[in-house]
Amino acid sequence: MSEPVMKDLQTKYTIVEKNERLLKMGAKKEELVDTILYIGSNSEFMTLSMIACADWIEDGVFALNYLLTTEMRDKNLMVEVMVDREDALLPSLLTLFPQAEVMERDLHEMFGIEFSGNDTLYDFVLEGWNDTPPLRRDFDTLAYVNEHHTFRGGRDDNKDVKAEMKRRRAEAKKLKEAQAAAAKEAQDGEQDGK
Repeated sequence: MSEPVMKDLQTKYTIVEKNERLLKMGAKKEELVDTILYIGSNSEFMTLSMIACADWIEDGVFALNYLLTTEMRDKNLMVEVMVDREDALLPSLLTLFPQAEVMERDLHEMFGIEFSGNDTLYDFVLEGWNDTPPLRRDFDTLAYVNEHHTFRGGRDDNKDVKAEMKRRRAEAKKLKEAQAAAAKEAQDGEQDGK
C-alpha cells in the first residue's frame, strides 16, 4: 500500500493496523455506502472479499465486518459497522459489488439482517425457515433439534469409544502374551525332549 494513499485514508478515517496484512476501521451504518465508495475510489482496496457478522447479544448489536482487498491480494481493510439487533437494517452494497448479493442473502437468512436495496432476500439455503435465524446467539440449537428431528434407533447402547478401544487393546495384549507364553512353553518342551 503506497504511503500517500494510506495517509489520505488516515486523514479521513481512523485506521488501526491489526497486522502487516490487515487494517481495520469503523463506519456508521448511514455512511456505509459512501465510506466504501470513497475507499474504493481513493485507495487500492477494490474488491469486496467477505462480509462477516458477530452477534454481540450482551450489547444488543451485530458487528458486521466488510473485508476489502487489494488487487494483488496483499492487504485487507476491514470496515466494521455496528447495527442494533432489534432494528438490523443496512444499505446494500449490491450496486457497488455484485458479489454482495450472495453475502447479504446469507446474512439475512442466518442472522435476520435486512439490506435495503437488495431484492433477493428470499429463501437461500434454509427453505421455508420460520424460526429464529440460526446463527443468532439466542437460537437454541438443542431445543430445535429435539423438537424437529428424531434419532435413529439402535443408538441407545452406544459404548464409549475410548473405553471400548482400551478394553480391546487389553484383550489383544493378553492374547498376545498368552500366545507368546504358549510358544515359549512349546519351545522349552522341545528342548527338554532332545
